[in-house]
Amino acid sequence: MMKKLRQLENAPGNLKLIAPSIQKDLVNCYAKETIGLILSDVKDRYFSIMVDEARDVSIKEQMAMVLRYVNDKGQIIERFVGVQQVIDTTSSALKEAIDELFSSANLSFSKL
Repeated sequence: MMKKLRQLENAPGNLKLIAPSIQKDLVNCYAKETIGLILSDVKDRYFSIMVDEARDVSIKEQMAMVLRYVNDKGQIIERFVGVQQVIDTTSSALKEAIDELFSSANLSFSKL
């Protein structure tokens, strides 16, 4: 903790990047970069998705998604690609969330 405080003492008052909104923006940027790297590794390969739904602490339905594919070395790779809020856990609501993932990630159902 002291080391962190020493690092911040040289930063200008408005450039410490410790505000929650800025930290959230940084996390979102890292997430986009990471997902981009995962999708570039998937390329035009065949893949599968694993989906699981659960309620969080605030009783909101959420769906976790994982991509599974085989890389150039023949290894099976599983990569977590996100958690998405869903209205409910009906098949139509889950399919709509999966469709959103596919459109935002430019994934093809023909490779699924």
